[in-house]
Amino acid sequence: MKKKHHLTVKGDVLDRGQLKWGALMLPEHVRMLREWRADEPSKHKPHLDEEELGLLQEETGIAHQRQCMAEMRYWDDGLAAVSGIITAIDLSNQTLEITSGPDVVRIAFGDLLGIRTVD
Repeated sequence: MKKKHHLTVKGDVLDRGQLKWGALMLPEHVRMLREWRADEPSKHKPHLDEEELGLLQEETGIAHQRQCMAEMRYWDDGLAAVSGIITAIDLSNQTLEITSGPDVVRIAFGDLLGIRTVD
């Protein structure tokens, strides 16, 4: 018997997932669904749990202490990113100050979603 790699087992049923629906959909519908899925994440701000916030705080502190280039992802009515050096951390206003070339960007702690140091 030939093994079918595209089937998944859910209980006693072999399920073909989206393969079973692909033949029933028009190409225009498939394109519209892909566009809808691509737009969906940008409407809602992602929620970070406590562990992710702790890692984010640790990485921010390391990047500020080492004064190295960092790439920050943040929420500004949609996902946004900036690369630069963290020049100041203002605890009273809860903001980060990032120098990116001649520009200075301020990001609120609550809007920061991710940071990656670039060495």
